[in-house]
Amino acid sequence: MLVPVLIFAAAFSIGIVASSRWIPDLAAGPVGGLAFFVVCGLIGAATGVLAMHIYMIVEELEQLGGHEQRGIVANGIRNIMFDVGSLTALASIVYLLAPEPLDVDDEPLVEPAT
Repeated sequence: MLVPVLIFAAAFSIGIVASSRWIPDLAAGPVGGLAFFVVCGLIGAATGVLAMHIYMIVEELEQLGGHEQRGIVANGIRNIMFDVGSLTALASIVYLLAPEPLDVDDEPLVEPAT
C-alpha cells in the first residue's frame, strides 16, 4: 500500500518541478501567480495519475497472464488517455486564459502630455 503512494508523490513532485521550470511566465500579480500555481499543480497531478496507471497496469499484468494481456494494456491506455488527458486539457485551458506578462520594452499606447 505504501508503494503506490510513494510513486504518486514522486511523480507529482517531478511534474510540478518540471512544469514550473519549462512553462513560460505569466503576468505578475495575484491572478497570474494563482494561474501559474494551478497549472503546475494540474500538470503534477496528471504526471502522478500517469505513474499510478502505469503501476496498476504492471501489477495487473503480473497477476493475470495469458491471453488477457492485450485487454489489460488496452484498457489501461484508454484510462490513461481519459484521466491524464482531462487534467492536461484543464491545465492548458487555465494557462491560455491566464493574463500574459507585460513587455517592458514596448512603447506606451498613450503618449504622456507635455
